[in-house]
Amino acid sequence: MEQFKYFTREGNVYIKTPQRALYCIVALFLLAVGVLTFVYSEKTNGNKVLSALAGIFGLILLLRASASTRFDVDSRTIIAQSFFFLPPRVFQFDDFHNFLISKQTFLITINATASLIVAPNGKQRNLLLHQTMFVTKPLQNVIDEAARIMGITNAHNA
Repeated sequence: MEQFKYFTREGNVYIKTPQRALYCIVALFLLAVGVLTFVYSEKTNGNKVLSALAGIFGLILLLRASASTRFDVDSRTIIAQSFFFLPPRVFQFDDFHNFLISKQTFLITINATASLIVAPNGKQRNLLLHQTMFVTKPLQNVIDEAARIMGITNAHNA
């Protein structure tokens, strides 16, 4: 049985291990910025809007921590759920288009993401697989694991 670092296996279903720690830390930071901006800054409209936006982004990230992505090998489907209260979206392995690693760099890599791009019925959709800060090496590992699960030959490991 093959062991994966970023996926757990339940029968023939592989579940992407969620990044709850990263999302919770950044969300708590944003919520703290929102509260501190509201409490300690001058009560101008701009500062109120800034604190509200920081709080809203923090709440969105806390909700994002409940996301899950499942790869069902038997039915050859990908089941993606962005938030716990949204219905899951189902995609076929045959809808797979490619993987994408994107990064935002200033002097250092600030944010990097690995996405799975599917095109059901010709409409392209990006499914976030993994996100990192400052490094990109784990993203290639996540993509390699997802490719092995989906049965895609990967030249990187050949």
